[in-house]
Amino acid sequence: MAYMNTTSKPNGPTINTYLSDMLALECHIVEPLEHQQQDEAVGKSLAAKRVIDEATRITQTHIAALQSRLDQVGGHAGSPIKSGVASALGAVAAAIGDARKTEVSKYLRDDYSAFALASASYTMLHTTALAIGDRATANLAERHLTDVADIVMRVSATLPSVVLTELSEEGVAIDASVVTEAEQNVERAWTPSKN
Repeated sequence: MAYMNTTSKPNGPTINTYLSDMLALECHIVEPLEHQQQDEAVGKSLAAKRVIDEATRITQTHIAALQSRLDQVGGHAGSPIKSGVASALGAVAAAIGDARKTEVSKYLRDDYSAFALASASYTMLHTTALAIGDRATANLAERHLTDVADIVMRVSATLPSVVLTELSEEGVAIDASVVTEAEQNVERAWTPSKN
């Protein structure tokens, strides 16, 4: 028989810590997104602007929902940037920071990395909440995981056209007709095999 926690504050410190960590991560993600929204280069790319605007809106919604849930379970937010979150995202950025001169594709790549980390973190939160019988947090984490997965796929689908535009603007001789092939290959990579 599954364990059902009937207390109003489900398993205190465990869920509080996971919620606080998730809130810190989302707060860390939203800052560069809000900066990107104001960037002139992003404004010139309709596809990139659309996905960045949607990612920002969803992340802001997640922050409010996580704060509300944390309040409900009697927890409190930790520092806006937890050291583990900062290290993970910082290491990714440092490793690839100067790899490309192109701005918008770099933003999207970094956003993709941040949301991939959020996906793993929401999976951990969801699993923990299920394990301790906190259905409200489990459901919240599952909804947010679905949102994050959608953002990752949308960023991935947007990258081919942004990369080709930037290459062209840099004066690189390209075959722009490959955009459809690249987009289809990306979509195929994200479609589960039915073998």
